[in-house]
Amino acid sequence: MTRIEGESAQAKGADGAQRAKRWLESTTRVNAQWVNPNPPAVAKLTFAWPHGGQNFSFDLGGTLKYGDYDGHEFFAESKNYAEPSDLPKHYSKFLAQCYVAYDKMPSRADHFMWIAWSPHSITDWPKLTTADYVRAHVLKHRERVFGTDDEAEAAALVDEGVVSAVASRLWLVILSTKQETLVISKEHRSVIEAYETRKGE
Repeated sequence: MTRIEGESAQAKGADGAQRAKRWLESTTRVNAQWVNPNPPAVAKLTFAWPHGGQNFSFDLGGTLKYGDYDGHEFFAESKNYAEPSDLPKHYSKFLAQCYVAYDKMPSRADHFMWIAWSPHSITDWPKLTTADYVRAHVLKHRERVFGTDDEAEAAALVDEGVVSAVASRLWLVILSTKQETLVISKEHRSVIEAYETRKGE
């Protein structure tokens, strides 16, 4: 990839993260206060792979508001792609990242959101948030997660509790440009937020 192509991909990724933030916050149930690469967000969203000496980071994160999820934290990955392209490969890596994040810091890993502008892996769609699917893709990244290329050895190291926890915390969000416009207005949002503030006093 050339430098110009790389810069274009970075700009597209940053745009996707900001669009995901706007949409999430338009639900009035999300405060997406951490967005990469804003400096305050980097420490909140970055984790180390257990093996290989490299880090990874989620695109955005924050807290959920009101109802059963009030105060829960989330990490999210946004993929601003118009077509499936290599989304299955990215989703596979995302699952391994979720496994590592929950294993390292379960108190902060309440929800994991995959936000994309194109569906992918359609034939496997019903399986994408199952424990079996999570386990299979954690094993695909076994060298960075478990430090071994031996699948049987890695399988013996998988923590099934972590696999189940990750699967139960996954959200799949597929957006479209038109859908992004069909959200509550800023004016109406301010009314809801003012009401919630008064209710809590």
